[in-house]
Amino acid sequence: MKRKILAILMILCTLMSLAACGGGDKKTYDPDNFLPNGTPENPYQIVKEPVTIEIFAPHSAGNPDYDELVMFKHLEKLTNLRFSFTTADTSAYSNRRSAIWNDPNYRPDLFLFNNAIAEQVQFMEKNYNAFVPFNDASYTVKANSTLVKYGENLSVGNLIDQYMPNYKAGLEANFGIDKNVSDATETVTLSNGKMYATLSVNDVSRDLTYKMFINQQWIDNLNDLYSLKLPNANEINTIEEYLDVLRAFKKYDANDNGDPNDEVPVTSKSLEYLRNFIIQSYGYVSNTMEIEADGSKYVYVPSTEAYRKYLQTINTMWKEGLIDNTTFSITTDAQMAQKGQKNQLGSFVSAAAYITVGMEYEDQYVTLAPVTSSYYKGNPVQLGFDYFKPDGACIPQTSIYVREVARLLDIMYSDIGKQLISYGVEGENFTWDNEEKTSWTFNVPESFTGTQEDYRATITPNVGSASALYWSKDFVEKMNDEIITELNKMSASYMQYIKIPEPDKYEFTSSEYEKISKIKATLDPQILYMESCFVKGDQNYDPFNDADWAGYLTSLERYGYKDLVDIYNSMLDRK
Repeated sequence: MKRKILAILMILCTLMSLAACGGGDKKTYDPDNFLPNGTPENPYQIVKEPVTIEIFAPHSAGNPDYDELVMFKHLEKLTNLRFSFTTADTSAYSNRRSAIWNDPNYRPDLFLFNNAIAEQVQFMEKNYNAFVPFNDASYTVKANSTLVKYGENLSVGNLIDQYMPNYKAGLEANFGIDKNVSDATETVTLSNGKMYATLSVNDVSRDLTYKMFINQQWIDNLNDLYSLKLPNANEINTIEEYLDVLRAFKKYDANDNGDPNDEVPVTSKSLEYLRNFIIQSYGYVSNTMEIEADGSKYVYVPSTEAYRKYLQTINTMWKEGLIDNTTFSITTDAQMAQKGQKNQLGSFVSAAAYITVGMEYEDQYVTLAPVTSSYYKGNPVQLGFDYFKPDGACIPQTSIYVREVARLLDIMYSDIGKQLISYGVEGENFTWDNEEKTSWTFNVPESFTGTQEDYRATITPNVGSASALYWSKDFVEKMNDEIITELNKMSASYMQYIKIPEPDKYEFTSSEYEKISKIKATLDPQILYMESCFVKGDQNYDPFNDADWAGYLTSLERYGYKDLVDIYNSMLDRK
């Protein structure tokens, strides 16, 4: 009899919803358990009795699991919430996330980070009601006997107005950013006026672009030892001048170690950002779709004469041995560092010089500003990333903990949240240096054997990814670290040149996103393949040969680049 009863229960549990037969606190939702304003003792407390919030998020390979991170352990203490994480490696995140919608046994309460705008638009247009709108005063959690206590509907209203004061203040102040540069509300609002995601906000200069480094000590050595008249790093204004310095690095014993043949003028992971630096000297900042400087139209950069000039330049660099001959096999910072730590690198792209060359040679390198060329004599331009991205956090409508998650997210946009996502808990992971809070020190334990970033990875998911709801200069740039302070100054100098190739405020339709995805799936890898052929001058890929260039343009047409241009400009015409 017991076995029959057990079998019947199992069948019922399979047929009923997960919320009804699943474990624990999701059998009923008690509205009275929610604390809209915390308690007098703890304004951050969200619930009287603990409930579990299911979170789906991307995870960087090699980093600790989310449930091990200081940030989330501290948030549990503050809020009285409990967190259960399902994560997917960043390389497979999109596919895994897509599968979530077809999984009847798993419905998260929060999609944290990397919420694609294309998905939001698709669900909006098809009326899937997948995500809770953050700014809809009429939103209601529909009741049934298993979800809401007493079977009553739960009106949650406008989440931003009622439960997210920090985020609301940020939107109203545009997070301190000039609206003429980037508009937070415009970026996150879809065409129907709804906000289905919160913003990812980043105003830290060193993370809004890449950094090109060059060895000023090598320049000094060559000028002193060989009576050359090379320009200092801050005097290199054109790509031609840059190449002349690289040629000197190759020809002479620039590192002054007695071996004139061990210098590598410039290296790169594949051509990551090195291509951008060179393309910039011809008036564009990317190797894909890019809006013109006056905002009038989009162009496909690889189809332009400027891109051909880039290919001719980098082909010349390859033939002259100025580029590291292992460039196309380098995929990690560690691989670049093998030569950097031997004082063999003249120039490279890196988040910080010490990552590539170590502390011993770090002070020899300075950042190189964007340059122009004999072909392009306009204002220098530098690839930049938008301050705002509409991909921060989404709440699926299957969640009953809508208000709780809204309050949790708001904490992440508060001062304490900005600190947690960056460097952890005040008084434990970092300490303010003075009462005015103008600087702080990161407390890496002496017993910790890894790098500073390795330790930070035990605190936050931000390491090795862009995973942060608010990466704020008001906190991050106050770090008391000589190298980081200098890096901030170097990075700030780039901001006057920034150009964003595809501003995030522009929104396509669902069908347009689908067409773009289909075209780029074929076009993007072909562009990289043909670029490598042009760099090396493979057969039928000589950038100086008109017939080869014409054949290349024909290939681009075959892969649909003109359709891509039409889609982008049709979108722009609607604005």
